Amino acid sequence: MPDRVLLVDDEVDFAALLAERLTARGLSVAVAHDGEEALRVLCPKPDDARPAPDEVEVAVLDVNLPGKSGLDVLRELKAERPHIEAIMLTGAAEVGTAVTGMKLGAVDYLLKPVDVDVLVMAIRQAKARRAEKLAGLRMIETGKLAVVGSLAEGVAHEINNPVNIMFHEAGWMDDLLSDADIADKDLLRELRGAVSRILTQGRRCRSITAKLLSLGGRIDPRPQRIRPDRLAAAALKAVKARARSMSVKLGSDFARDMPELFLPPAHLEQVFSHLVDNALDAMEDRGGELRITGRCEDGKVVFVVSDTGLGISPASLPRIFDPFFSTKEVGKGSGLGLPICRGIMTNLGGDVQVESEPGRGTSVTVWLPVEPYRPPKG
Repeated sequence: MPDRVLLVDDEVDFAALLAERLTARGLSVAVAHDGEEALRVLCPKPDDARPAPDEVEVAVLDVNLPGKSGLDVLRELKAERPHIEAIMLTGAAEVGTAVTGMKLGAVDYLLKPVDVDVLVMAIRQAKARRAEKLAGLRMIETGKLAVVGSLAEGVAHEINNPVNIMFHEAGWMDDLLSDADIADKDLLRELRGAVSRILTQGRRCRSITAKLLSLGGRIDPRPQRIRPDRLAAAALKAVKARARSMSVKLGSDFARDMPELFLPPAHLEQVFSHLVDNALDAMEDRGGELRITGRCEDGKVVFVVSDTGLGISPASLPRIFDPFFSTKEVGKGSGLGLPICRGIMTNLGGDVQVESEPGRGTSVTVWLPVEPYRPPKG
């Protein structure tokens, strides 16, 4: 995939020529001529009607822009999209300003007129730095999830013991009520209703503990050859009745050249199940469309689960992979689905990414390498 670059310069002819030369060297280049236009590309707003472009990896900013300066753009960029790297372009008289940009988070500054090969090298170094930072963040997230998973597994076992007793005692109470000669029918109905509620909440506790055990990695680890598109299709089929009752249209589009993968099918089944359930939850009481697409590109199998539901607010998006964080009403979500999905995908060598706009829906992208799965040691 080519390096994705935004070139921001108010000199239209210079920007066009430089963009052309960068493109000739294999980069994917977009151009903006002022700070406001640059921020619309770098930090798109949820209410922007235009389709969002692929995220820019490196921004090349002229220091001296009309309206918002290059430094103003850099400040807002680092506040909203800290993983996008920035390179400052400056005249000899503006070096002090460019140094200020370095303090604000720019990775480099270059003097104009800039040598295109020097700029290409700086862009690729900035992209490499971005990749290292993201890899470091993923390692931190994986480590945190492993610690939480170990704790969650212990909690799940502790909860399961009293829940099992609760089920046993509730069942015994139900048997007694069936045999008891209680003349007051209203009282009998209330007692049976209470027993039913106990069993319902017990099942909910069991569901939560099952998810906690999944977070700790307690699902069948045995790999085998599978077609991932068939697992995705099975996840849609499993919710067909629920979708119909909600007036939700189901759809899929899988590439014909989808390869077989060698991995534990239970892992991927659980990922698709969580994502499909989340998508339906987001469309409750409003209907819509749930769609899964699958393709193979750049040595990866990529699936996108999209819905036309409520969407996720920008304030909540950074926290959606935190264990126990949920955007659903209390009692309707455990906050474990997405952390489990990311933990599973990371262990399989892939990842999960989420894009969402309030009122327009959510798209969750999961990808896996085509290369053979290697179970973790230990």
